[in-house]
Amino acid sequence: MFIGGLNWDTTDEGLRNYFSQFGKVEACTIMRDAGGRSRCFAFLTFEDPASVNAVMVREHFLDGKIIDPKRAIPRQEHQRATKLFIGGLAGSVTSESMREFFSQFGRVVDSTVMLDRETGRSKGFGFVSLENADVDSILGFGKLEIDGKLASEFGSAPARPYAD
Repeated sequence: MFIGGLNWDTTDEGLRNYFSQFGKVEACTIMRDAGGRSRCFAFLTFEDPASVNAVMVREHFLDGKIIDPKRAIPRQEHQRATKLFIGGLAGSVTSESMREFFSQFGRVVDSTVMLDRETGRSKGFGFVSLENADVDSILGFGKLEIDGKLASEFGSAPARPYAD
C-alpha cells in the first residue's frame, strides 16, 4: 500500500503498530530524503492481501493527522494502463462510484477522487486508470454524467508513483 499524508514525526515502528490492527505487516518503510527527514509517505505490505480491503473501508488518523492509504499499483499494471484526469465531479462522487462508472469502458486499474486533507471532502477532481481501453472513444463520448452531474474536464494525466 501507499500511505500518504504522514506526520513528520511518524516512525516506521509507529506506522507498523497502527496498521497491525488490520493484519500482519510484512514490510513498512517511510520514505526519507538524503538528510533522513521523512517525505511524509510510506509503502506498506501486508502478509495477507485481504488486509488491504479492511484498511480501505475506513478513515485513518495517526499522530494527529488524517492519513491517506491507497492500494499501490504494480509497475506492470501502470505500464498497460492509461490514466485520465476527470474534473468537475459532484461532491458525492467517491473513488468507488467513479470506478464503477468507468468500468463500462474497460478494466479499471485504479480510481481516486482527490480529497481535502483537512475536511475529507472531495476537491471535485480525480484520476482513473484504465487497462487497454480506447481512451479516444471515452474522451470523444461527449459529456460524462457521474452521480447525476456532468463531469466537465477530461484528459490524459501523468502517471502517479507506483510500487513494485
